[in-house]
Amino acid sequence: MLYLDVLFLLNAGIGAAFLLAAGKLAHRRTKRWRLLLAALVAGGYSLVLLLALPGWLLLLLQLPVSLGLVLLCYGWGGRRETLQLLLSYWGGNLLLGAVLSILEQWLAPLGAVNRGGIYYFPVQPLVLVLVTIGCYLALWLVGKFRKKSAQRLRFRLQAGDRQVEFTALVDTGNRLRDPITGRSVLVVQKQVLRDCLPPAVLDALSQGRPEQVDSAQWQRRCGVLPIRTAGGAGLLGTFRPEGLWLLQKGKPQRVEALVAVTPQPLGGKEYQALAGAEL
Repeated sequence: MLYLDVLFLLNAGIGAAFLLAAGKLAHRRTKRWRLLLAALVAGGYSLVLLLALPGWLLLLLQLPVSLGLVLLCYGWGGRRETLQLLLSYWGGNLLLGAVLSILEQWLAPLGAVNRGGIYYFPVQPLVLVLVTIGCYLALWLVGKFRKKSAQRLRFRLQAGDRQVEFTALVDTGNRLRDPITGRSVLVVQKQVLRDCLPPAVLDALSQGRPEQVDSAQWQRRCGVLPIRTAGGAGLLGTFRPEGLWLLQKGKPQRVEALVAVTPQPLGGKEYQALAGAEL
């Protein structure tokens, strides 16, 4: 006998587990309500599969439904990231199917039924839960030891009535903070700011000498930050911009951070600033 509530809860749990595993593999986080909503949709879709639909139609539905679950859980993060999440989600489901197939061959003839590429195994719910947990842990370990690709962020900075946009590399080793306010520090190469800051102010900050700034207006916004690198100790000139926005998914999000000016080129065309992981 098939209980619809058990079927719904099992598939909701499996969907949540593999959506979480996909996030681990792609190094993405999501909010609990988004994960719960996607899990409920996954559980509801399992009930749709009970309808007498043609096998080819069920197979055709796999892509849009899986993509919808990924987008519901994580939102749109660009084609590359969304594809990575989708493939990771499929990988978890394929791993579960492979393990159940092995159990069918080694333990007992479970009598799997294939409908449109979707396999149904008459197994006990506890067995299915344990296998799902095992698959999730395996994917979690892969994601834990998988090297995270360098993340880049896009920023817009306003100084005076001028704005500039640039790309920053997320540097987990950048733990610079303003010792007074505790704000994170965004290190930007001098060349990027040449059209935003007055030349005299920019030169003084790039040399770590904000006391050389003559403008009283700029003096109130400038400071100095001691740093220590592999090459030794030094000073970075900093300033408080009128505005600093993180550009994500086309929507600017205001962030509170100091901007430190470095005369050294950073990443060429790939990135022109270094951001801490807190940003």
